[in-house]
Amino acid sequence: MHKETWHGNDFNNDGYTDFLYVGGMRFNTSPEAKKEFYETGQLCGGKPCPGPKQPPELWLGTETGKLIRSNHLIIDNRENPGLSLGKGTQVADYNNDGVLDFFINDHGTGGDNGWPDSYYLSQPDGTWLESSDTHLSHSNFMGFSHGGANGDIDGDGDMDVVVTFTGPTSYNQPHRLMCWMNDGTGFLNKRKCGGADSFALELADLDGDGDLDVLIGGHEFEYSSNKSAFTGILWNNGKGKFPKHKKTLLPMHKEWGLVPEVSASDLDGDGDLDIVYTRVRKHYHGAAMQIIENLGNKKFKDHGIFVLDENGGYIRSIFFRDVDQDGDNDIYLESHEAHGTVITDGTVLLNNGNFNFDIVKPDEALMLVEDRTDAKITIKYKKRTNEVTDEAQSVEDEIAAFEAELEAELDAMIVK
Repeated sequence: MHKETWHGNDFNNDGYTDFLYVGGMRFNTSPEAKKEFYETGQLCGGKPCPGPKQPPELWLGTETGKLIRSNHLIIDNRENPGLSLGKGTQVADYNNDGVLDFFINDHGTGGDNGWPDSYYLSQPDGTWLESSDTHLSHSNFMGFSHGGANGDIDGDGDMDVVVTFTGPTSYNQPHRLMCWMNDGTGFLNKRKCGGADSFALELADLDGDGDLDVLIGGHEFEYSSNKSAFTGILWNNGKGKFPKHKKTLLPMHKEWGLVPEVSASDLDGDGDLDIVYTRVRKHYHGAAMQIIENLGNKKFKDHGIFVLDENGGYIRSIFFRDVDQDGDNDIYLESHEAHGTVITDGTVLLNNGNFNFDIVKPDEALMLVEDRTDAKITIKYKKRTNEVTDEAQSVEDEIAAFEAELEAELDAMIVK
């Protein structure tokens, strides 16, 4: 399986951090053909790639810090099981049994019509069963669901799922977001919920009114006033819908006009959520960040583009931690490999206050796992003028910081 994203959590409630890896199928494409395409949809002649799909990979944590590969706990009885290209894992206890479940938005490999998403619910025997046939109102619904997020968007006390819905299939549709509404038992009903063309998606209460709004990132190269694609906020109408006329456009940067990921956190300690976008140039070249300050009352201030690398792999995951333990949230980034390198993977933006950040590149930061039994790590930042050594938090709190090392050492950690 080509690993696209990962999620760390205690999936089996034993007190140890587990890892769920999600990615895409392997397919046969010649080197010559690979040079001729720039988008996933152009693979396999512009049609869904044939061949076996791969399931998620589950690694269970143990008291010793070793990981046990436990794919036998993931059960998928569909006629065409597995993932074509899973882009995100939305983890929550959807069926309210006290165990985490996961919904995987899958935009497919080859073609732009997408692929059915996957929905794994926990079972009494400790397994997770793909439950689209029994617990999705439309089990074989095809959509190019590039982005996804979960949250209680209608305020009824259970977790719903929102996915972006783009590609040729959606261009004749009046909606651009698809919402899967939970009935409280884990059964998800598909519902149109408004929106606009978008790739990246996050849910956050950005106006402090108690409901979750939608942060989206559009395809800015093609933006015009008469098109629905944009980067900005769709405001919740209080009923779990996001009408396209209830929106706030945020500053766009067409040179870096693709937005792979978006997230939100209080970066200045004023009690509201600020916005962080990851950005790339055309054909996913380079890696940059955009940070936007929430001024309150639906007003925002753009602090511009932070260029991390002109050619390196794009940033696909954003994590917020107080890495240097100075009382504010710093930004840790995980990136996709590009041209055989992961130049930006593990980059940290150290928050100096007033939206001023030091960019600490991976080659300037040394991560040492000192004691896996006590789940302690030390992170040493080798900056231009001095070196700061920080006592680390637990692995659960700092899981993002050692993920790159975990990948490199994974084989040595496997329990046979």
